Amino acid sequence: MDRSEMEAFIEKFYAARVEGDIEALGESFAGNARFQIAGSPEFSMLAALAEGHEAVMGLMRTIADTIAFEDFAILDRVIDGSKAAIRWRATVHLVTSGQSYTTELADFLELEGGKLVSCTEFLDTALAG
Repeated sequence: MDRSEMEAFIEKFYAARVEGDIEALGESFAGNARFQIAGSPEFSMLAALAEGHEAVMGLMRTIADTIAFEDFAILDRVIDGSKAAIRWRATVHLVTSGQSYTTELADFLELEGGKLVSCTEFLDTALAG
């Protein structure tokens, strides 16, 4: 995958996340994918690890059902072969509580064969209480 293909993948992946497009997200992840929201589960209900396509998609559905994104922007991207680091900002609306906040996140992606095999996301887990 060359740089332009990686950039196109990143644009499509984040568009699907912002739209909550589960079908497009499902096409983005490999069968052996791993998605982690970094943090300590003892202190934040947001910290999570999903391994395997089915588990990752379950987590993606939960996120899409409980969080809406607005004012999304990729602030920085660093691409190195099949890996990328993405810093992004969005206004996050929690569907269940009605609360909103603007925050920055950082994702570390790894692709194989044009599919995500690993995504580790860093966010302010304290926002979940």
